[in-house]
Amino acid sequence: MYDFKTFAQMNLDLIFQGFDRMPQPGEEAFAKRFTMQLGGGPIVCPIVLEQLGFRVRLGTFLGQDDVSNLCRRLLDQRGFSSYDEFAQDNPDPVVVTSVFSWEHDRGFLAHNEGVYESILDPETVYGFLRDAKVVFAPVGQPEVTRRLHEEGVKVVYDSGWSDDLSIDGIKAFLPYIDVYTPNDKEARKLAGTDDLEEAVRFLAGYTPHPVVTLGKGGCAYWHDGSIRYVSAIDEFRAVDTTGAGDNFLTGIIYGLLTEEPLDRCVRLGNIFAGKSTTAVGCFGAAVTPALIRKYL
Repeated sequence: MYDFKTFAQMNLDLIFQGFDRMPQPGEEAFAKRFTMQLGGGPIVCPIVLEQLGFRVRLGTFLGQDDVSNLCRRLLDQRGFSSYDEFAQDNPDPVVVTSVFSWEHDRGFLAHNEGVYESILDPETVYGFLRDAKVVFAPVGQPEVTRRLHEEGVKVVYDSGWSDDLSIDGIKAFLPYIDVYTPNDKEARKLAGTDDLEEAVRFLAGYTPHPVVTLGKGGCAYWHDGSIRYVSAIDEFRAVDTTGAGDNFLTGIIYGLLTEEPLDRCVRLGNIFAGKSTTAVGCFGAAVTPALIRKYL
């Protein structure tokens, strides 16, 4: 039995920091700092959880191109080999993202061929995920999500931002999601409102526990018929917010695996997210059991 499993695209982040402005068309601007790392998304969860002693497995998509081979080397450097590569014909499956990082926010420009687990047979997806205690909802596989949920597997989900993000695109499987973690911008877009609490209530009509992340404002979540707030941890000084949401979800999963109540799961999310912002990239700042005990 595995603690956590997920499918995920492989992501490569090119992170730019320390620039005064974004270039306009025909211009060039310079960043003082640059790094290239494995990127965010659901791949963060198994890598971080394995470092904390959990048994995990990642299903991902890599080709024979140079970018895929670079990602394999970066995984090796992190000592992470708990992954399976699923056959596909796309020669360019890795998502490559330029990350423009400010102290408290970031922007992205990505190339994404859209190679997800949705290209796989549902039985293949189900067979991979079925022996885990917690899974990330498989993209484009609502019946698999329903089946896992009904069999007692805990299911988490974070849709991430897209220009066409809408409730119609995700409502089919939201009832089977135990914890859904959009950020405030995504939640407002889904609900069609600028009012945060209205957005949380709207999402609670589709999924039992929406948890909306608010950056340095902590998060708001729905529990027992009301909206509750958990503050961010002030001691963490942010230098880069890349991957904060993915680490937040990892903290939630940690809480589910250790059978914490929802309020402590959310607190764990803030611990993991806050710590991640103190270094560059998704994996730069390690969460330890001692850190968890200190802030939980």
